[in-house]
Amino acid sequence: MESLKSIYQRYFDETLFGRKNGISYMLRSDIGAGNAYKITTYSGIEIVYHDIRYHEPYPFCFASRGRMVELQFTLSGQRQVMVSGRDHETPVGQGALALIQDFQARFYPPAQVQYVSLSLAIPVSLFDYAANELAISPNRNFEFNRLIQGQAFRSYYFEHDAKSMVLVKQLIADFKNANRSPLMMEATALELLNMYMFQLFELTPRPNGLSKGDIEKLQKAKQVLESCMADPPSLLALAKMVGLNDFKLKKGFKACFGMTVFEYLRHVRLDHAMMLLRNEEANVTETAMRVGYSNVSAFSEQFIRKFGVKPSEIKKYY
Repeated sequence: MESLKSIYQRYFDETLFGRKNGISYMLRSDIGAGNAYKITTYSGIEIVYHDIRYHEPYPFCFASRGRMVELQFTLSGQRQVMVSGRDHETPVGQGALALIQDFQARFYPPAQVQYVSLSLAIPVSLFDYAANELAISPNRNFEFNRLIQGQAFRSYYFEHDAKSMVLVKQLIADFKNANRSPLMMEATALELLNMYMFQLFELTPRPNGLSKGDIEKLQKAKQVLESCMADPPSLLALAKMVGLNDFKLKKGFKACFGMTVFEYLRHVRLDHAMMLLRNEEANVTETAMRVGYSNVSAFSEQFIRKFGVKPSEIKKYY
């Protein structure tokens, strides 16, 4: 059976790209413009980033007898593929966890549209290990073979959220950083996989007194906090926005996510601040303001408490 690394290497070697250096591939000039990037981590994850534009519609085919799990994020343009006779489409702002084996794929890349995507190809052995470790009961078997049930393709779709986009953008920035750390990239990739396995397979046990609808509303509350971190709603306003009373919001949030609403907001703010500082998108004062801190000293204190380093010293470590 073809290995995951050889599948991806053959994809770049046999399709529309020419190699530039160890990790980057240039789209053939007669086809379009732009680059793709690929790095293989220690555990065998293939992290692939596309930023390309085709001159004209240019369908192409690719097939393999191998198998994989692929976590896909479409950031611009639209991904449209037919996998073994089944349409697979992810418009901008959406993603998918796809299980694939012994497949034939026909790609329909968009013409005159900038197509930007990030994909994480996960070895099936790693996915199955995670499935066994994360299962909340022996009866919850979601290993690869159990999920795909002999088919060539199965997918689970999701909407992007702010937290995952912080991690996705960090991986993209790492590709462009000559001093990138493959180990840090692998850690980020594993965090994304862990996040979506919990979300898509509903691995968090439901606390007593909360219905499935309540859990969905609490997930929505998380998304609101992530998207409005610089100017978040009050607890009462947030409860009204998601359709819960403030008591159930406070108690349910802590029960489901292990932290209070305000602790989670601080967590999201500081993670986003770390991304901004690592990527040199803003200085310390600008970063504090962009994530919702009006007091730079308070921001620095919280940052040090979480990461163990001053925000002004991040450049020394990354």
